[in-house]
Amino acid sequence: MTIVPREVIQKILEAGAQAPSGENCQPWKFRVRAHTIYVFNIPGRDQSPYNFRQRGSYVAHGALLENISIAAAALGYPGHIEVFPDRNDADIVATVVFSESKPKDEPLYQYIIKRATNRKPYKKTPLAQEVCHALLHSAGDIVGGNVLLTGKREDIKVLSLVGSMNERLALENKSIHDFLFSHINWTDEENQQKKLGFDIKTLELPPPARATFRLFRHWPILKVLNRVGASKAVWKQNGKVYDSSAAVGIVAVRGNKNSDFVTAGRIMERVWLTATKLGLSFQPMTGILFFMQRIFAGNFEPFTSRQVELIKESYEKVRQIFKLERETIPIMFRLGYADPPTAQSLKLPPEIIDLQQKT
Repeated sequence: MTIVPREVIQKILEAGAQAPSGENCQPWKFRVRAHTIYVFNIPGRDQSPYNFRQRGSYVAHGALLENISIAAAALGYPGHIEVFPDRNDADIVATVVFSESKPKDEPLYQYIIKRATNRKPYKKTPLAQEVCHALLHSAGDIVGGNVLLTGKREDIKVLSLVGSMNERLALENKSIHDFLFSHINWTDEENQQKKLGFDIKTLELPPPARATFRLFRHWPILKVLNRVGASKAVWKQNGKVYDSSAAVGIVAVRGNKNSDFVTAGRIMERVWLTATKLGLSFQPMTGILFFMQRIFAGNFEPFTSRQVELIKESYEKVRQIFKLERETIPIMFRLGYADPPTAQSLKLPPEIIDLQQKT
């Protein structure tokens, strides 16, 4: 039996926990026994309208598992991943069983810590053919999903407004609004203390907009401002920022099971790490796609009938641009060259609920 040294396990889990998650909720904990890591979902970490049937969290777990896979191979302990090993407990997302080998040259390993969301405007400079090729083939041997990209200006303009529709709905729907603003850290002290949620600086708001955004957290004030078009103005303004991108991409998966969303997260992380290695900035634009999961299941809460139609129309535009039929689209993102982000989300140390091994 392979016994993985404690310090190696720690490094592997620290790399894994650098994964992105909705509003930086980090919905995971771990049990470690000798050569096996058990990865658990924490459902209470993300109770947002985005996280229907925990599928947003499963995407986050997919990214975490990909980080673990890359780090483990780089450190000489490649892991075999089994997703949802217990049919009766969906909170056990995966097991990772390690074997011992020579450390492998993993080009993406050093970029795990460097990966970040960048919400700044990007340059419209088209991506070189070899860059597109690297991104499109970044998933490697992960099966069950595909990466698709478009650099057409007319497509990017449409998809940018689809992506920024999330912000419009966050300012028009109280449930989404309350969740969003409860996860913003307004000061450095709050950010350092919590290490959950996201730093206000990551939104890349200029000083006047930041002051207005502080007003938006008060729902009664926001309702009044929306009467004169505040939410629609933000939607269009953010759409212009997203339109500055060099390309917009998606991850499409074959099915619509929980495991498909884990697969989507694994592929997304490899695309994101590859983009980081290539010097590209990256921003997920997944809100509308996650909302559509609720609508597919006939669950229209907490949306009004008009908001349901906006979500359906937005999802259909993505499907048409990428010429998809039956595939599920869990992930959309924008890419481009840009200045570095002002701030990066902080991470909690990995929560290990049981560690029984000899060193």
